[in-house]
Amino acid sequence: MISEPGGGSREPSDRGTASLAMGSAPPNFSWVLPGRLAGLALPRLPAHYQFLWAQGVRHLVSLTERAPPHGDTCPGLTLHRLRIPDFRPPSPDQIDRFVQIVDGAVGRGEAVGVHCALGFGRTGTLLACYLVKARGLSGGQAVEEVRRLRPGSVETPDQERAVVQFYQRTK
Repeated sequence: MISEPGGGSREPSDRGTASLAMGSAPPNFSWVLPGRLAGLALPRLPAHYQFLWAQGVRHLVSLTERAPPHGDTCPGLTLHRLRIPDFRPPSPDQIDRFVQIVDGAVGRGEAVGVHCALGFGRTGTLLACYLVKARGLSGGQAVEEVRRLRPGSVETPDQERAVVQFYQRTK
């Protein structure tokens, strides 16, 4: 199932799904909350989706403006689109939607992967926001923790501010 902004959804095609072998790790893949929430760069190959599936990822949140290639090659993997321009912070509504997606998935025992182009700026920003919510960290602590786990994450002052403002909104 592919969910689009505004609530619409569509079924993925079944091309290339004969085998859901282990696959190969997408670039910059790592768990921030093991078995629950992972960050990664843009998955470019069907094998990347197979790897995500084998890791238990059932939801992929795409932050790029264009859909990821081969996003329909893994049945059962729900693709959520939150289009955020490169080097920009997510809006408060996009942060809230991301938290809602992760909370819903984790509540069902399903893992979530989130990606932008390289898996640093936009991805790191949303990962840090979720750490604020899930672990009770301040905005600054969450940014530090994501940078410790995924060096180079949260690339701009505006992205850092988005995490701090999310913390202030939710404390």
